[in-house]
Amino acid sequence: MPLNKVGLIFDGGRLTADQLRRIRLDPAEHDMWAVHDLADWQELMAPRDFARLDAVEHARRGEGPAYLITHT
Repeated sequence: MPLNKVGLIFDGGRLTADQLRRIRLDPAEHDMWAVHDLADWQELMAPRDFARLDAVEHARRGEGPAYLITHT
């Protein structure tokens, strides 16, 4: 089952276990959510899609912006 049909990334910072338990999605819009470390996401995602997530992580760490173009 593909895990990355929509390419949106929201950085909510570090969430506590209690905050994660309180996440509620609108079932009409979403059927799942997941929290993984970067290495796990790399295994789960296609390389082209992971490149976007990796670029976000580099920017979050202050390693500069990135401009990525992907075509479907």
